[in-house]
Amino acid sequence: MTKKYIYYVLLIFSIFAFDHLFLQNVLFKTSFQCSSIKRCSLLTSLQFATPLIILGLSFIVAYKSKLFNLGQEGQMYLGILFSGYLGYGFDLPDNIHSIVISIGAIIVGGLYGWFAGWLKIRLGINEIISTIILSEIIINAPISNNIRIPYYGRIAETAMLKVFAPGSKFGTGFVIAVFAVILVYFYLWKSGKGYEQRMSGEAPRFAFFGGIKSEKAALRGMFISGGLAGLAGAIEVMGVHYRIVNLPINFDGMLVGFISFLNPILVFFVSIIVGGLRNGFQLGLQYTLGLPREVGSIILISFLILLFLKKKVN
Repeated sequence: MTKKYIYYVLLIFSIFAFDHLFLQNVLFKTSFQCSSIKRCSLLTSLQFATPLIILGLSFIVAYKSKLFNLGQEGQMYLGILFSGYLGYGFDLPDNIHSIVISIGAIIVGGLYGWFAGWLKIRLGINEIISTIILSEIIINAPISNNIRIPYYGRIAETAMLKVFAPGSKFGTGFVIAVFAVILVYFYLWKSGKGYEQRMSGEAPRFAFFGGIKSEKAALRGMFISGGLAGLAGAIEVMGVHYRIVNLPINFDGMLVGFISFLNPILVFFVSIIVGGLRNGFQLGLQYTLGLPREVGSIILISFLILLFLKKKVN
């Protein structure tokens, strides 16, 4: 009865909160409306959705091995650092520069995720603890006494991703995210390696008697998961900020992954909705209504709790 009570309280709160906002047509106008190509909030929402798509995929790949990768922020930050360094410090031909940066970000992020998986398999260290600690280490890591990782200047133009529309940062990064959705889907559900990974997480005893090496599948999953997080960081550097930045993503990948029911295809659509809502929360709540944008985060979290309670009640 207690769960049902909480469920209905959250339902009423969410209905009233969103009813108030939608009556004023604020969220829609500031999230998904286009008056012209230069004044199009939809394109900004798609820009916001790009890292969410890749981080959601990152969480799903690890979770299919029954491992929680909660260190995506650190893995993404590694990708940001590596991308900023290569983009600022090296001069490579156009297109090749961005490809080299993307591959490098995937490798460094993947190795950081792989290391957390290795700690779990070889030393028995819980991956939730290790990924969070490793994430905090790289985010707050000093090079030497009180000297933090340097923030390089603006990356070279050859390292920048193409922008499709003026007035926004919507561009090649979104296309990369779409390809990532397709690749992850085919990897998990249409390939032998993906089958091994799913079975090692969903049915470990079946995997054992079937000759599937669960440890290798788990390590591979953590490497891909970390690599995707690193790629998200590279896209933010090459396509949005053009320099090293520290983006507090918290547990966005887990949020999108669970709301999408761990389905890569649904991740794409849920990320667009969540990205649009965040864009609306920032522009609509903060600038138009004068409300703190954190209210939007509370509403999102309420819907997530509502989703799980509904599943439990059913």
